[in-house]
Amino acid sequence: MPKKATKDVVAEKMWKSYLKTRAVDVRNNLVVHYSHLVHTHAARLTRKLPAQISYDEICSAAFDGLIEATEAYDPERKAKFETFCQQRIAGAVMDWLRSLDPQSRTVRTFEKKRLAVKEALGTDSEYTPTQADVASQMDMSIERFDFLARLSQLGKEVHFSAMEPSDDHRHEGASHSWDTRDNKGQDPAVKITREVLADHLTRGLAREERLVLVLYYFEEMTMAEIGAVLDLSESRVSQIHKEILQRLRHRFGGSLCEELVA
Repeated sequence: MPKKATKDVVAEKMWKSYLKTRAVDVRNNLVVHYSHLVHTHAARLTRKLPAQISYDEICSAAFDGLIEATEAYDPERKAKFETFCQQRIAGAVMDWLRSLDPQSRTVRTFEKKRLAVKEALGTDSEYTPTQADVASQMDMSIERFDFLARLSQLGKEVHFSAMEPSDDHRHEGASHSWDTRDNKGQDPAVKITREVLADHLTRGLAREERLVLVLYYFEEMTMAEIGAVLDLSESRVSQIHKEILQRLRHRFGGSLCEELVA
């Protein structure tokens, strides 16, 4: 039986089991089965988004969409799951991208102007300007000023460092209540090591070349699958891969390159 047909049979059995039991472990198996849809979507977006938004971050958001799609899918509606979940995956990623900038343009403009006015008033006088002083200089009522100031604070990040025990409590043995261990989870050091290695290997490469390396060696996709993601022929992907290895061999020297990418 062809490999694709075998996968289809396995997926059908998992769907029957999940729709009957709604078991979390079966759902997770389905998510793993369809994970290639996440990687495909993330790889396509990586080519369009700014470099500071990483492939792994997009995948994380996309997996939220895949899980949601798996839980909401109704095969009686006759839509293929692959078609159904694409919208959920895209929607989850877009929601995440919007969440990166939770403040409206009005609030961002207010905050920028507020800081500039406060700095100017502080320079011209010997005392720290009050909110009323700043609001007056901005030609804004104190009520409006307070409202925008509170909205501005909602967009600020709260770091765990702000929850550090005070010096008065350190000697009492205060500890981080959020510092818990998951013995079944993957060691974060493994993920970090993989990211550092990927960054080291792909430094100086074009974005398309970086994706070929990451998808082939770290996501274990085939040349044909990478070609489908990047809209290239399988032979072109193979050629890019060969050219990259030649450059890496020259950079690292002989067998060192092969050890790193193997």
